[in-house]
Amino acid sequence: MSESKINSIHELLCKKSSTKQLVFNLTQTIFRDLKMVMRDIESELGPKLGNNAPNVEVKYMDRGDFEAHLKFSGDTLVIMMHTNVFDFDNEHYITKSPYVKEDPLREFCGMIQIYNFLSDSIKYNREHDMGYLIARIFINKDEHFFIDGKRPLSFMFDDLSKNIITKETLRTIIEEAMLFCLNFDLIAPPTDAINYITVEQKNIMSYSSGMPTGKMLGFTMQREENTTTL
Repeated sequence: MSESKINSIHELLCKKSSTKQLVFNLTQTIFRDLKMVMRDIESELGPKLGNNAPNVEVKYMDRGDFEAHLKFSGDTLVIMMHTNVFDFDNEHYITKSPYVKEDPLREFCGMIQIYNFLSDSIKYNREHDMGYLIARIFINKDEHFFIDGKRPLSFMFDDLSKNIITKETLRTIIEEAMLFCLNFDLIAPPTDAINYITVEQKNIMSYSSGMPTGKMLGFTMQREENTTTL
């Protein structure tokens, strides 16, 4: 192998690969902070609900290094950290930012995903139930971040150059995600959609207390992605 190629590999490892490792470690630290925020919300809401809504449960559940749940009554936030670092398509608005053009390494981001599941989907292990993506938090090496997802989160945090991740912003993100879930109700499917069931579906209903269910039941949503996994 020529010396010029070795030098190119060395440079890429020192700059790009080193940056990706930094971003991964930073995202992991922020994910741990996010877990602490969820625990705090559990401890704050629990006593407040005790007298006014004794049957409503708020519960934090740690599912390992890359997943955590926050159950609040019929909804559960499932928050997952992706183990890869991401780049963005050349047409993505982030790549056109002066902040990124000044330092292209700022473009590499870790990702934390926030999903809304029905609490019963998890409780009864209804494997065919679908979660609803609320937000993806992208974090770069400078601890700057932006959110891709549902409003108001995507509107509040869309500027990578200005948004800096802190425990206060993490708290805001979780609170807004919870409000989104609470205002996003389960809609009954049309009668024609459930006129017939198979024996397998009947068995599923008996075993898991319900047909496969999601808040967008009866609808299919597709989204064109413009991120590249690395």
